[in-house]
Amino acid sequence: MEQSKLRIKIGWLAGICAGACAVWLPLGVLEYVPFVFEIPGETMLRSHAGLAVGSLMVAAWGFWEK
Repeated sequence: MEQSKLRIKIGWLAGICAGACAVWLPLGVLEYVPFVFEIPGETMLRSHAGLAVGSLMVAAWGFWEK
């Protein structure tokens, strides 16, 4: 039972992070806010989109019930 509560908390945290990344992405494309993450060899747009997708994957795991 305790592990389930922890997974849900992690899911909410990842969902909030994904939401922030999803809002940040178009604002960065329109140059209202700067892109922050820079991975050598990747475009800045790709690294930010990857962070949003990764956060959504963690959120899905957090809310997934067996």
